[in-house]
Amino acid sequence: MSVKLAQGVQNRFYAARFSGGAATLYVLAAPSTAALKQWQADYVALLDSGAAPAASTAAAGGSLLGKKASLPEIKPTNAAQFLAAGGDPKSQIIPDEFHCYQEKKGSGLTPELALQILPGGKYRTPYGSGSVAVKKDSSLIKLDWKGGPLDGADGYLNFGDDGQKLSLSNVGEDMLEGELDFECYQRGPRENLALLDFKLKTPAVAKYACALKDGGKSSGTLEILAGGQYRLNGQAGRYTTDFRSDQNQNWSDLEFTGGALDEAIGSYRESKEGVREVSIYRPGLSCRTVVEPTPIPRYGTAKAPMPPKGSGGLSGAYVHWYADPLAAMGYGGCGGLCWDVRIFNKSGYVFTDEPEISLDEADCSRTHPNGLPICEVYTVKDGRITIGKEKPESFKKVGNALEIDGDSYQPLVKLEGVKLSGPYEAKSFVGGGAGSTVSGAFQNTLNFLPGGKFSRERSGGVSTTFTDTGTPSGTVTGGFTSTNQSASSGTYSIKSYTLTLTYGDGHKEQLFAFGLPDKNGKPRLDLLRLGGASYTVPDK
Repeated sequence: MSVKLAQGVQNRFYAARFSGGAATLYVLAAPSTAALKQWQADYVALLDSGAAPAASTAAAGGSLLGKKASLPEIKPTNAAQFLAAGGDPKSQIIPDEFHCYQEKKGSGLTPELALQILPGGKYRTPYGSGSVAVKKDSSLIKLDWKGGPLDGADGYLNFGDDGQKLSLSNVGEDMLEGELDFECYQRGPRENLALLDFKLKTPAVAKYACALKDGGKSSGTLEILAGGQYRLNGQAGRYTTDFRSDQNQNWSDLEFTGGALDEAIGSYRESKEGVREVSIYRPGLSCRTVVEPTPIPRYGTAKAPMPPKGSGGLSGAYVHWYADPLAAMGYGGCGGLCWDVRIFNKSGYVFTDEPEISLDEADCSRTHPNGLPICEVYTVKDGRITIGKEKPESFKKVGNALEIDGDSYQPLVKLEGVKLSGPYEAKSFVGGGAGSTVSGAFQNTLNFLPGGKFSRERSGGVSTTFTDTGTPSGTVTGGFTSTNQSASSGTYSIKSYTLTLTYGDGHKEQLFAFGLPDKNGKPRLDLLRLGGASYTVPDK
């Protein structure tokens, strides 16, 4: 008989033996009808031979199709605590509880599996336990699961500012008709971030102004209603949302039935600026509304510890920029120019990321949600500087600049009070190098106009070629090209290191902005760094 379970379909054959006034029930479980038929004769022969065990025994460690038990409580552990205990959260799984969300079509917010990582490379689930091995696979950290319900599964470890995520692939491959895949989030900040991401991909009940993608002509109002219903220009229908199939996308997939959009497909996303957009592919519609941006937690509740005695001494924000070596080989890299920003705190911390909006992000008293400080400790001694766990590098001051390992780090110059005029272009590209079948180019033009106004144009496209070998040397079997172009305008203002763009629809975009110093310490106006992109004055 076939049994439908939450994890899939299992085919079973039941048999019973009576001996000494007791009955023993035996169950042959298989992932398919064909497998059940293949082993049924041998199974019956085993029972008839009397060699079968007198009591039912589960596979070592249990399976996802077995009896579900309650898990004992284990103490939460974050990355800072794990590191303090001698662990490495970048290459080892933190002993903690992870909640696993199956990669399947839908929009559910409830995890299907709880997974506890225990010391000594062990794991435990409500269905049984086993072991997990961690090994380096190039730049990735690969996981191999042995024994118990995850036996034979694999996946990867990902560590970030909010905690760890484990990908689980090929779960139940030998027991189910189709193996299962999961994304497992460390409980606490990492799982909370995933749930917030799910929320931002769930269409919000609201009215959305629609326009044709080709030409921008107004096309009525789309109403997203409660209970998976919608209405467009008076015609009602239903829609379904899917963000669970691929939880790494920053949008959800939509399918419409009935009404004006019957059988149409589309997507939904909410940007960090508060722009909610329903994009319909056929017909080509973009339906948008603007709300206050949803806050994304960036910091933990703990304060960073004081740097050790003997560290510190420097102060200020500096940047080293250089031509992208990958660009010369035809790869995307960092878009032509690479930038290394370092913001030093005199007490002994240095912020080594490029801020997104302002220098306030370099407040080194803060910690990440995973408990680790947002900054690295640095020391300067005997003409050498050591940052975090990096090896010591040569160091000296040259005028207003710093020289680290032979590279010049110039002071960042704010653009507040500087008159910007005319167009600036930022160009980037992806792929296109040897061995790549994907290439793309993008251009962003920001035009500063009199009276604090701006206009902006974006254009670009991606081309993909399919070959029989998956490499450029193979025979071409197909491909596609996708292009996009948009224009917008509004007003701008600059305060300290923050450029604020206020668009005509009311939403705002804030970008960390700075220039490089000329010989007089004023900002060079031929090259600007805006929101992590390099803007230059176009050739005339």
